[in-house]
Amino acid sequence: MTLPYSFLDSLAMFFIYAFIGWVIEVIYYGLTEGKFINRGFLNGPLCPVYGVGFYFVILALMPLQDNFPLLFFGSMAITTVVEFIAGFILYKIFKLRWWDYSNYKFNIMGFICVQFSIYWGIACTLGMKVLHPAVLFILEKTPFVLKVIIVSAFAALLIADLITTVITIIGFKKKLLLLSDVSKEIRNVSDKIGGHIYDGVETVVNKTAPAVEGYNTYKELYAANRKEEKALIMKHRQEEKALIESLFKLEKPDIKISRKEINEKFQQMSHGLKKTERRLVARLAAGKNDAYRMVINVLKKDEEDEL
Repeated sequence: MTLPYSFLDSLAMFFIYAFIGWVIEVIYYGLTEGKFINRGFLNGPLCPVYGVGFYFVILALMPLQDNFPLLFFGSMAITTVVEFIAGFILYKIFKLRWWDYSNYKFNIMGFICVQFSIYWGIACTLGMKVLHPAVLFILEKTPFVLKVIIVSAFAALLIADLITTVITIIGFKKKLLLLSDVSKEIRNVSDKIGGHIYDGVETVVNKTAPAVEGYNTYKELYAANRKEEKALIMKHRQEEKALIESLFKLEKPDIKISRKEINEKFQQMSHGLKKTERRLVARLAAGKNDAYRMVINVLKKDEEDEL
């Protein structure tokens, strides 16, 4: 196949379009991501896929540049094929993706998609109409020696960048594999420790569940018994109070009675008391003055009733 341009000019076009492609990528992702991202396979400011893709468009569609539909769809098809081949080869060699359209509609393996294929068609059509004539004019006006120097310098930089990039990627892959192995070992150890902890917890839970259940039952029974005990104590106190009121009817304490009369009255009363009633009276008498005052009140009431 005969090239429409010299090898030197063709190589110069490759560098120019690869650089312009890099600029387009930086601008696009700067607008969408809000920060600078050095796009492309290489470390330098070149995106070779743009240089290769657009140069193939020039080779194939230069005779059709006045036919807009064929130029657009032809550019779209050629750049899409170049992009797919480049992405596929890079992924197979390095197991890495420099672009991924998996989240876009109508994509193939994430390497190409309809949306960006349309972008390439528009860009190449404008490039053929506007950019390429300007590049041809610059190359035509540039002295041959200067072109040789510039293209040779860029070629040397490209080769150095390519070697450095490949070595870096290979080293990165080795480190990534090493980190992956270390991560896997850590995960295995973590899984073992976690498994032992889980087994231990499960064993403790299974063994302690009956004890916990029994303790909860005990607490419920204890609370119920305490409640019944308090109610029974309250009931006994009410009964004692009722008994005291029945034995000693408390009334007006304004009748004067001597201690001798109190003792006589108290002895008369005590003869008619039952054993439990005597025990209660004895408990009251233990209060000394309080008990006597209570008895005085009762006797006053009896005296009043007799009057």
